[in-house]
This record gives sequence, structure tokens and C-alpha cells, in this order.
Amino acid sequence: MFIRTLRGAGVAMFLASLMWAQAGPDGHWEGTLKVDNRQVGLSLDLAKNEKAEWIASMGMPSENATGLVVKDLAVSGKSVKFMAVELMMSICDLTLTADGKLAGTITGQRGGPLPIEFKRTGEAKVALPAASPAVSKELEGDWEGSLQGPDGALHPLVFHFKNLPDKTVAATMDSPDRNAMGMPVNDVRQTGQKVEFGLKIAQSSFQGSLNKEGTELALQMINEAGSLPVTLRKK
Repeated sequence: MFIRTLRGAGVAMFLASLMWAQAGPDGHWEGTLKVDNRQVGLSLDLAKNEKAEWIASMGMPSENATGLVVKDLAVSGKSVKFMAVELMMSICDLTLTADGKLAGTITGQRGGPLPIEFKRTGEAKVALPAASPAVSKELEGDWEGSLQGPDGALHPLVFHFKNLPDKTVAATMDSPDRNAMGMPVNDVRQTGQKVEFGLKIAQSSFQGSLNKEGTELALQMINEAGSLPVTLRKK
């Protein structure tokens, strides 16, 4: 009886391991990336929402960072591809392996590809950016301007605000000279002419006001280094 019980338990564990290995890429994944002889721990959460659409977020446990933005997520069979926005807009190209791991490469704008392997450690806890309420018709649309760096060079910026049917706003920023497009803008708030929002990837916030004509947005970009003026004009 004891031997039979052990055999039964062994079969159950074997079948469970098969099911785990053959499951899709949903779950909480943890891996380590070697950068400049330093080990950087990364986490990845993958799941489907109520519309059966794939959603994801990343984390960096050593920095106590969660909810890092995943963009352009594409899941097809065993293939998982996306852009890790806060990781220098790096492109992750992963494959679900036969032994149940996600393995592949991370390629950044400054180099790569670097090998990466994730192990599934639990259920997914995707942390998506909180939705921001819709903005006024005057603020909705496309805005462009330039940020002057410490060296005097001008860096063009383009912001996009689009109200959605659920009364929230989708907001992104483009930095054409850095080939960084569609970076998510967070925490958009408008109170009358006063406007503020954040750019998590740059650890910066923008605060300012919209003129009465709705044609110019005068802002201050604020971060740990200080603040810089940015004037945007509606396209």
C-alpha cells in the first residue's frame, strides 16, 4: 500500500510538472540580468485581462521598484516580445522553453543583446499605471516644443493627449532625437488652466498652465536635478 501510494504521488507530481511546463506564459517570473559585471534582478508579470488581452508589468526588486511599464506587448504561442520602457526602452525577445522557463535576450539602445532567463515563481500580479481622468477639449490633442539641455542643445518633445470613451485620457510623449516614441505619461491632472503630469521613465513631473486661447502650455519640468522651463504649442 505504501509503495502504491508513493507511485500515485509520483504520477501526480509528474503530471503536474507536465501541465506546468506546457502552460502558457502567464505568471510571475523572476530572472537576473548581468550588466557591467553586476547582477540586476528583474521580475515580469504576465496575464490576460477581462477582455482576454495580454497585459504585463515589470519590477526591479533590488530597487524596490514595481509597476515598470511594458509597451508593445506581443504574445504568440511560446513567443513573448515587448519593450521595457524604464529599462532604457530595451526590447525583450523571449521564448517559453520546454522546461517551463522564459529565455531570450534584452537589447537596449546602447548595446546588446544580453541573455536573460526567467523562472516562474507564482501567479501574476500585473501593476498597470492608474488611469487619469479626461482632460478639456483645449488640452486634448498634440503639443510640441523643445527642452534646452545644460549644454544649450534643444531636444524636441511632442506630447499627445487623447480622451477615451471611458472618460479617461491616454497620454504619451515622443522624444524624436532619441528615437523614443510613445513613452507613457502618468498622473495627468487638469484643474481649470492648471495642468500637471508625470513622466515615470525620466523620474520627472511637469507642472504649468494652459493659456486662455488654448494654444500654449507653459510648464516646468521638475526632477531631482532641479527644474527646467518647457513651452509647448498645439499642433
